[in-house]
Amino acid sequence: MDLLIKNAQILPMTEEGLSFSGSIGIDSGKIVFIGKEPGSQKAKHVIDADHMLALPGLVNAHTHLSMTYFRNYQDVVTDLHDWLSKIWPIEDALSPQDVYHGSVVGIAEAIMSGTTCFTDMYFFAHETCKAAGEAKIKANIGLTLFGNLEQSRMRVDNTLVQLSESVAPYTSFVSIDVAPHAVYTCPPETYLFARELKEKLGCSLHTHACETKKEVTDCLSAYGKTPIELLADLGCLDKRTYLAHCVHLSEHDIELLKQYKPGVVHNPSSNCKLASGIAPVARILGTTGNVALGTDGASSNNNLDMFQEMRLCAMLSAVSTGNPRALTPYEILRMATLGGATALHRAHECGTLEVGKDADIILVDIDKPHLTPLNDPFSALVFSAKSSDVDTTICKGNILMQNRCLTTIDQEASMKQLTRHWKQLLDRTTTS
Repeated sequence: MDLLIKNAQILPMTEEGLSFSGSIGIDSGKIVFIGKEPGSQKAKHVIDADHMLALPGLVNAHTHLSMTYFRNYQDVVTDLHDWLSKIWPIEDALSPQDVYHGSVVGIAEAIMSGTTCFTDMYFFAHETCKAAGEAKIKANIGLTLFGNLEQSRMRVDNTLVQLSESVAPYTSFVSIDVAPHAVYTCPPETYLFARELKEKLGCSLHTHACETKKEVTDCLSAYGKTPIELLADLGCLDKRTYLAHCVHLSEHDIELLKQYKPGVVHNPSSNCKLASGIAPVARILGTTGNVALGTDGASSNNNLDMFQEMRLCAMLSAVSTGNPRALTPYEILRMATLGGATALHRAHECGTLEVGKDADIILVDIDKPHLTPLNDPFSALVFSAKSSDVDTTICKGNILMQNRCLTTIDQEASMKQLTRHWKQLLDRTTTS
């Protein structure tokens, strides 16, 4: 046996309220037992998880990882579309190496906050793929589409082979999804092309939907349909689709979500920061059966901290519904684990702690004043825990962080590289 985690309080996330003390055995990247430790097994490496909670690694189901460059940049805006008008010009100057180094720092932040899997939609996707594979973290990397059919075909022709080659060495960690950006940047022809590509590659489709009132109003004006209605009519809405945001939904949209059951990714911090609104998460959860959580990019958040998303999700649900019980702490923690794994079509391998699944596990140190006493571990994780309480992050049995020290990324060197590339990017932008 490769690794033994002993003396942990285990939250397997297989049923509401279930937690127990015990051990977790890991061999060849898989969980081989949970609970009582078999006396006959010896481990090469042992982690004593006394005073720690063991739970599935968190899944960040919507982000633009290398937008770490724009953290705390252009924060005073009127709305999403005003913000995009300021961000897009500088994005035009990004280079592949910029995206690589931005991704490395984003992955470092993700690992340090307990994330073991993320999905990404951004430029130069092959560089984010490389960064994820090197760091040994799971990722669904989006083949991002912008513009009309001709532009999208050209983008695929120019990037799919390169992206596939980048994924090849890391197929146990990284997969490709097709990611048309949004209905306001991609016409119906592009979505039809994306659907064909999705079927050809056997992957999922990831897109923004109903993030702002303007997006919905403009879509109604252009097509006589809401974004959800348009996606349904184009055959782009099913269980292999996951939709970021879904803030502004009509009653018919809710019915379509119930019918087609796509994954819906709630991004509470981004929606608050850009004044997009509050998604009706409890209603969506009751229709699709699955809601995930995402941070969005570090420029519209301004971090990649899933613990903050869980806490804010709980607060927004209570204040928007007038019902603090509309979402329970367990349901919110499920969104951040199994909900994300389900949306990314990875529930067979992660999202819960079960024998036979990948060993994607985080250990949260509860020997802290703000977590004492531990009356309810689920409430503690949602309302009281901080990302800095994550002591250990494990993905497919690989220890990515232990005792708050990263093992697959040089934290100091990656931050220096990011700072250097940001200065170069600003210079290129101002001189262009």
